[in-house]
Amino acid sequence: MLTIYYLGPIFNFMQASVEIKQQIIDVADTRFRRYGFGKTTMAEIAKDCSMSAANLYRYFDNKQKIGVEIAENCIRNKEKVGRGVLQRENLSASVRLEVFFVEILRYTHDLCADDPHLFELVSFISQEHPDLVLRHQESLRSFVAEILAEGNRTGEFEVLDIIATAQTLLFATVHFYYPPLVAMKTPSLEELNQAAKGVIALIIGGISKH
Repeated sequence: MLTIYYLGPIFNFMQASVEIKQQIIDVADTRFRRYGFGKTTMAEIAKDCSMSAANLYRYFDNKQKIGVEIAENCIRNKEKVGRGVLQRENLSASVRLEVFFVEILRYTHDLCADDPHLFELVSFISQEHPDLVLRHQESLRSFVAEILAEGNRTGEFEVLDIIATAQTLLFATVHFYYPPLVAMKTPSLEELNQAAKGVIALIIGGISKH
């Protein structure tokens, strides 16, 4: 049941529209995870939302646009996790770098848990909307670059080219943030955690000021 706000009917309509769109996204996400992105139809999403297909098309032209919304939500949440690590106080740059990748790994693992169909959506986004992937990569790179710059300022690191090093570090750690790799049945999350810490320790050894 929609809430009636005192600001008037226009605000009420906009609020209702936002709520309905989010309901559609949530319902579609559940169906994608259960049956797969490729096998899901707009009619099935509409049925799950208890609305007509015609009404569903008022909000989304096709399921691909719903998939993009879901992907963008996941990306925003992952970047929120990374940004949160950057904002923590009383961490050395070395510790912050390790915690950053461990937290990103944990978020990605939780996202992929018991979701054998996630790769379908990831594949679709990678092929049809590489701009989203590139923007996400740029965000992760900027987060890592900020940590490296912090390490330079505190004297922990000696990184001559921060941007290039940040990009190289992302290449070296792709197994810990790319969903299809994280979603592999083996190794376990604990094994991935240990591997991530080992890779970061090796990298820190190479960029630490000697």
